[in-house]
Amino acid sequence: MRISLVVPLVALVACGGAAASRPDPASGGGSASAPSSDPAAAPGSSAASVADSTPAPAPAPAHLPTACADASAEVCTPASDFVDRLCARPHTDAALALFGKTTPFTRLYLRGKLDELVFDEEVLALRFHAQPKNGIQVGSGAGSYDVLRWDGTCSMGIEAEMITRTRPPRPKTAHVPWHRLGDKTQDALVAGSEAVKRAHARRGKECMGAMSGDVSAACQKADDALVDAVVEYVRGGGALPPPFVP
Repeated sequence: MRISLVVPLVALVACGGAAASRPDPASGGGSASAPSSDPAAAPGSSAASVADSTPAPAPAPAHLPTACADASAEVCTPASDFVDRLCARPHTDAALALFGKTTPFTRLYLRGKLDELVFDEEVLALRFHAQPKNGIQVGSGAGSYDVLRWDGTCSMGIEAEMITRTRPPRPKTAHVPWHRLGDKTQDALVAGSEAVKRAHARRGKECMGAMSGDVSAACQKADDALVDAVVEYVRGGGALPPPFVP
């Protein structure tokens, strides 16, 4: 391409024509390129800065699973990819929704105390791990469960012999921390249940805004009563807003 441009120029000079010299881009000679008329295209421009600083839209609430991952399985559990996201960190709002009256997932109950879990504690089945065939037997060989607690935390690898599906007369729950619930969930609980509303007001009076740490016996009693009212509302089918799970 360079030769095809030079040959006509030489020919014009030889004939005595006044040919303009080709500007050298490196020297800065000749006419400058016209600046872009789009201010957003220029790095550092005010429009570009505004675009870069615009916050991303808030994520929409994820739909909680409403059916068993495997309808033919003996234990009804959510899909495994959802369990991975659920157990990445505590999701208290999601736990309340999953323990709701109409969800199909299998409820399990502890036969005894195990780490933080207590005797007769109600948990939700998330996964069942069968004993591998021809593998080294662990425990009773009956397999193990990953489970969800009422406080939104997950406990992994609980031996099946430590769990029963027989509901005790008064199943216990993990302590539901009120301050970990989202504003929408708190509002729905207070608006939907007179018992929760009264217990919430009582806790506020006795605890004076304390969420954890050393508290009075009266505060602890009021906090436990609030948890009991929340659990009763959820077990009874009380409505809750859709929680967000990444």
